[in-house]
This record gives sequence, structure tokens and C-alpha cells, in this order.
Amino acid sequence: MERGVVSAGRDHLTGKNIMPKLELVRLTSPRRVYTQAHMDVTADAVIRVTEDAEQIQGLRFVYEPEVLRFFQAKFEPVIDYVDN
Repeated sequence: MERGVVSAGRDHLTGKNIMPKLELVRLTSPRRVYTQAHMDVTADAVIRVTEDAEQIQGLRFVYEPEVLRFFQAKFEPVIDYVDN
């Protein structure tokens, strides 16, 4: 669950994104549903993302509903194009 700019929403007066001090992601799982193997795969994925953090680019809104944008928004990768 994203707990940063997407969850914070927009300023009602200016329409600009509210920029929280921290960009956080919350990982949760229901009890007694997943095995240790599931948790190991999840931990490995988090480790890989952390190791590759410098190469991971951001996302931009392609669809932003008026309400509950953190549940229904759609994104696409931000791609840095290098002019040759």
C-alpha cells in the first residue's frame, strides 16, 4: 500500500499534489494465509528492489479519479529519453 504522494492527494485550492515528508510503502499480509515460502519470495523481491533502487524510474498518472485515487489510479512508467 502506497503511503506517500498518491495517498496524500491534491490541495483543494491549487490542485497541486500534496508532497508528504516521506514516501512510504506498507507491506501487509493476512495471518495464517501465506506460508514461509511466500514470505521468503516477498522478502527476496524487496531486497532486489532495494538493490536496484538507483535504476528504478518513477511512474506518472495516466488516469486519476476524483475520489479514492490511491485505489483506482492508473500509472505508466516515466521513461528518460536521451537525445543523441
